[in-house]
Amino acid sequence: MLRSLITGRARSVHLLWAGLAYAAAAAAMFGVGPWPGLLARVREACGGLDPFDVRGGWTAAEAREMLQACGPAGRAAYLQQQLLDLVYPLAVGAVLLLATALLLRRFGGRTWPLLLPVVVMTVLDYAENTGIWFLLLTWPDVDPAVATAAGAVTGAKRIAGFTAFTLPIALAALAVSGWVRQLKAAIEAGEPRSRHFLAGTRLSRPSPLPAAPGTPSAAEEFPGVGDDRG
Repeated sequence: MLRSLITGRARSVHLLWAGLAYAAAAAAMFGVGPWPGLLARVREACGGLDPFDVRGGWTAAEAREMLQACGPAGRAAYLQQQLLDLVYPLAVGAVLLLATALLLRRFGGRTWPLLLPVVVMTVLDYAENTGIWFLLLTWPDVDPAVATAAGAVTGAKRIAGFTAFTLPIALAALAVSGWVRQLKAAIEAGEPRSRHFLAGTRLSRPSPLPAAPGTPSAAEEFPGVGDDRG
């Protein structure tokens, strides 16, 4: 399936629709204009502590500290954020998968393993969310094994996410560099022909227009002009 995305199934219109879905989800998650976003609401309600989703990793002790600081209002806000996080990983994963597949198309279907970081990131994101849901719904009990595992998943998700985001950026830069080289080569290939054309062009004086019948010539009208004889 991943190979087929590169060889033909992925289309620019698919990326457009995925981008629109991601833009809506990202606006709700991170905020736009006066809307602060659900993550900011969780941070504000939980004593300024970062939600688990945006950390580099966390432990069972940090999970207990976070949920204790949140209180009932903060945990309710966190549940609202987690509802949106049911679709956000899918939206961002679709954008990255389609963009990377389209950029890899010129290299052929054999490059399909380069799509795996996006898939891994998305799977880990949902695994992380499962652990967070469990901790929120079972509070005040905090299972150390679940919290430790979920925190480790968050760290692995950050690594996979860094790779998944960096790859299409690098491929786009490579594509732009190739287009610039092709354009430069095309311009340079056209210069010799232009010089040859200009070299073969000779500028000459325009021929004088024929005089109308009955019009005196310059010698007749101005006698003696140009006559070198004394």
